[in-house]
Amino acid sequence: MVLPRLLWTSGFAAAAESGDGGDVWASLLRDEGRRVVVVVGEAALRTWPGSGECMAGQLAYLVEASAWSHVRFGVVLGGAAPRVPLHGFTVYDHAAVTVETFTRELTLTDAGEVASYEAIFAEYERAAVFGGQARALVEKAADDLRDALGSIH
Repeated sequence: MVLPRLLWTSGFAAAAESGDGGDVWASLLRDEGRRVVVVVGEAALRTWPGSGECMAGQLAYLVEASAWSHVRFGVVLGGAAPRVPLHGFTVYDHAAVTVETFTRELTLTDAGEVASYEAIFAEYERAAVFGGQARALVEKAADDLRDALGSIH
């Protein structure tokens, strides 16, 4: 399970060579009128584009966003995933799903497909840890990153 673009910092987006990690996504995440539930795999906290220099800011942003009252941020531990994720996806208000592939982002609006992705998301949500436990995993990944980058320099 990958880090959804909704949570990318501009530094992470630049390192990933993607121009779409910017203002639109940030405004959606910061909109307190929305309820946002995000679940990522633990490996997403330890996988980064480029040298990894962007990741310290990215992890700090995850800790910050996970504390917002309208955001529910969860992490699925390495061995706890209910199935092997084939690609990243985002469900929007029971109406659409975007599926991230290597070459494009697909938008699905068929009610049956949306329901299937909602069911899959529910499996991951049940397997995830949230709140302080999720933040502790992000903070541990940040500590490990600092150690790794420190040993390189």
